Amino acid sequence: MRPSLWSAAALAAALTLTVTPAQAAPAGTERVSTGTGGVQLTAASSGGTVSADGRYAVFLSADPTGGYDTRVYVKDLRTGTLTQVPEDMLYTTHAVLSANGRRVAYSNGNRYPKPYVYDRVTGETQQLWPAQLPDTASYELGEAAAISADGRQVAYTIGNRAGDQYARVLYVRDLATGTDEQISPLPPEGMITGASLSADGRTVAYGLLVRTGQGAVVQLYVKDRGTGETRRVDTGTSAGLVQLSADGSRVLFNSRAEDGTSATYVRDLRTDRVQRIADGVADAADSTLRHVLLTEDDGLVLLDRRTGERHTVGPAGATALPGAVTRHGRAVVFSSTADDLVPGDTNGVSDVFLTVR
Repeated sequence: MRPSLWSAAALAAALTLTVTPAQAAPAGTERVSTGTGGVQLTAASSGGTVSADGRYAVFLSADPTGGYDTRVYVKDLRTGTLTQVPEDMLYTTHAVLSANGRRVAYSNGNRYPKPYVYDRVTGETQQLWPAQLPDTASYELGEAAAISADGRQVAYTIGNRAGDQYARVLYVRDLATGTDEQISPLPPEGMITGASLSADGRTVAYGLLVRTGQGAVVQLYVKDRGTGETRRVDTGTSAGLVQLSADGSRVLFNSRAEDGTSATYVRDLRTDRVQRIADGVADAADSTLRHVLLTEDDGLVLLDRRTGERHTVGPAGATALPGAVTRHGRAVVFSSTADDLVPGDTNGVSDVFLTVR
């Protein structure tokens, strides 16, 4: 189990955005995790993300025959066609789409997961792994972490089973050149806890868990691959990375507020200004970070940072991942075990849904 992303230290003072009460859940909710023609799947589904234009969604689903493998599916939300990414193995995690829905980055493996990227146009699948390892340590597993909007750059981690070494090093693969760039230094202890790419892949944000005398904390870093500059962007307390804006100028993250509660923040990397935008925890945002998806007691709420409007888009207990919000916040993908969101939901397991505002 991965360690907690939080510490009890206080965050530096930040601005608070005043917002209006949440609105009622919209009627525009549909189930994504169905077969072609709308037939419900019998196995549990989760981990949904969506292309920026809202045309395609990707999600994970268990073997419908009762086996132990997990499968990656892509749903064309316009035609209703469901297709499976070719491989199905035991350890499949974190499938994400490029902005146009062409490429799917995911983790897969029968013994230990390793990162892959699938091109839906060419049908090609390639494993991501550096040609030269950073040291003589044992590297046996890895995970896909993020994909750039154009699908050319994929961030992934490699590591092993020893303690905090699960995601020891972060790389970015350039699919056009086939080259791998090491992003993070080798920590004596600790691991990568998440990553996000700007639209062109030049800017990379990542979390790094480190051990201190007070326990484990997660520090956030942003690297400009053009200049090679790496800067720390958290505020001194343990933080949870959500995502970068598409232009690489802002980073959205969760941390502890001064009163010890969870809060959501945005750092402007140009001005270095940190703004507290909401109480609670953010799960995702659109590419500009204007529309931020929050988990609250009553459900998933989409916050418009510019107007302060709040829209309930998912029920209590629903979960969402980075990559769950489309351009301009027009739609949100989430997982839920609720059986009353759409008619005919009788499979008794978690499904993936999409709400259109």
